[in-house]
Amino acid sequence: MKLTEIQIQELYKFTRKHFVYHYDVQTELVDHLANDIENIWEEHPKLSFQDAQDKSFKKFGIFGFMDVVEKKQSQMTKKYFKIILRFVKEWFRLPKIVLTLALVLGFYKLQDVESSYIIYIIIFFIIIGAQLVGIFINSRKLKKKYIESGKKWMFEDIISINGLGNTALLIFYVFDFPFRTSGDFLLMGEFRKFLSAFLITLVVLLGYITLVVVPKKAQQLLIEMYPEYKLV
Repeated sequence: MKLTEIQIQELYKFTRKHFVYHYDVQTELVDHLANDIENIWEEHPKLSFQDAQDKSFKKFGIFGFMDVVEKKQSQMTKKYFKIILRFVKEWFRLPKIVLTLALVLGFYKLQDVESSYIIYIIIFFIIIGAQLVGIFINSRKLKKKYIESGKKWMFEDIISINGLGNTALLIFYVFDFPFRTSGDFLLMGEFRKFLSAFLITLVVLLGYITLVVVPKKAQQLLIEMYPEYKLV
């Protein structure tokens, strides 16, 4: 016995009721539940849809769908950072590596200026501030989009919100590593000066990629992930 379209929609409602809000994860779970319910009906053909659904759901354990959601979020976050890494690598290949080396050299020479530490701090806070503003703006956009379409996509949330937040934390730790105080900064040897110049360049590149490059390519990335996304 096959599930009807009405029963499929009931499964979507069931996943939402159990705190699964992203359409792509809902669809994956609905497919799993539908197949399992049909298998259950083969063994127990007189079982009602509701009972078969509950029987299938119990197989997910006491945490229900939460383990699936967390696993999916972890996979998507790893994919996001692989994409970021791919774009970062482009800046260490010709022709972009020329600009990357120019930035490293520029920041290295900048450290001879007395106020260089303050300039580094300003750059850092501009990028972090832009990340936070980006999270706020994207949250409002996605909320409006959800109201219009009724669908949320996990990878879209990660690109627009979670990824920016995680990258902001990464930038914070990258920046904090070589220069904790202005005193440390001024007393750095040549190796640490070069390292700090490289790291601030990396911070700038991460900021540019997450705030400019990825948003421009978001539509393409989402369609690659979800072919049905272009129909929304």
